[in-house]
Amino acid sequence: MSCKLGLLSSGMDDAYLQSPPLLRKIGKIGRMNFRHVRTNLVIFVLAFLPASLLAQIQVRAVPVVRAPIVEALPLSGSVVSPRSSNLTTQVSGLVLSMKVDAGDLVQEGDVLLDMDSQLTKLELDRLLARSEEAVLAYEDAKRLADEGRRLINDRNISKSQYESRLATEAGEETKLRQLESQVQMQRVQLERHVLRAPFAGVIGFKHTEVGQWLNAGNMAFQLVQLDPLWVQAKVPERYFEEIGPGVKVSISVDAHPGDVIEAAVESVVPVTDIQTRSFTARMDVPNPDRMLAPGMSAHVVFKLGGLESNAVLQVPADAIVRRSDGSAVVWVVREGKANSVPVMIGRRSQQNVEVSAPELREGDLAVTLGNESLRPETPVTVAQD
Repeated sequence: MSCKLGLLSSGMDDAYLQSPPLLRKIGKIGRMNFRHVRTNLVIFVLAFLPASLLAQIQVRAVPVVRAPIVEALPLSGSVVSPRSSNLTTQVSGLVLSMKVDAGDLVQEGDVLLDMDSQLTKLELDRLLARSEEAVLAYEDAKRLADEGRRLINDRNISKSQYESRLATEAGEETKLRQLESQVQMQRVQLERHVLRAPFAGVIGFKHTEVGQWLNAGNMAFQLVQLDPLWVQAKVPERYFEEIGPGVKVSISVDAHPGDVIEAAVESVVPVTDIQTRSFTARMDVPNPDRMLAPGMSAHVVFKLGGLESNAVLQVPADAIVRRSDGSAVVWVVREGKANSVPVMIGRRSQQNVEVSAPELREGDLAVTLGNESLRPETPVTVAQD
């Protein structure tokens, strides 16, 4: 029988090859139409088969958990110095010596430059000499006044002489105090010929040199504090109630890839930028090794929520399926079948997303892989992560 079929098939093929080209083209079109009809028929039949007869789809799923969620809010920030001062002298004069240069590290109180103070020192010496003379005059006047106090009781001195001695004592005492005040002022003036660092930091810029005449108020140096530093970030105004002092922050900079600095919000500037609708959060960052420098860009991740916050339902981000209308669903497996559950999305952590839905329960299996092609009541085989 098979031999006959083979001969028949062979004969038909020979007949086909020997037929005119037009007939061969018509036959080819007929076979193509038959295949198309057959494919559509198979799809039609499969669409109406019961779901239990279809092959089960293998998916990956994880349990829905209820726990506090820490939302990671990544923002860009900048490293800035808490103190940056343009140092000036309080007196005018000639720069006599420079003790530092740009880039030098200094401690509080270090001498930065000396100004020519020769005339100020000479004036101080003159006032000191006058002060010593005034001390002698006051001591003599006081001796005569004390003598008058003893004599007046015995009526051995006239009242006018007694009062004259007291007035002389008071006058010499006043002169002495005036000279002492002038000496103190001259010493302050002499000290102002030396410029000292008001705080520890690095010399950013040097704007004068030895031999230059420096007027009072003209900038001589820029001093920038290096430890600690601030990291500042602009935060969208919708987080104003959630970000405050004590909120944990992770900070990294491009200059040291892989290094993460754990810090906390030190203060919040409660003034919203009208242009960006944001406010400034500021973190103190110790910098004893000077690994950071003012002006660096920083990547700041605010950790909102935390263990003290309320426990919420959460699923991995891969479990969320977005629809074309903007809504979101989670495919949940129950009794071997997958069904979609509409959810409201809340906070996000680095791994999970907060979800809320009346039909969603803790412990439900949320599909994380294979959920894009699921249909309601689809039988699935779960391979748990």
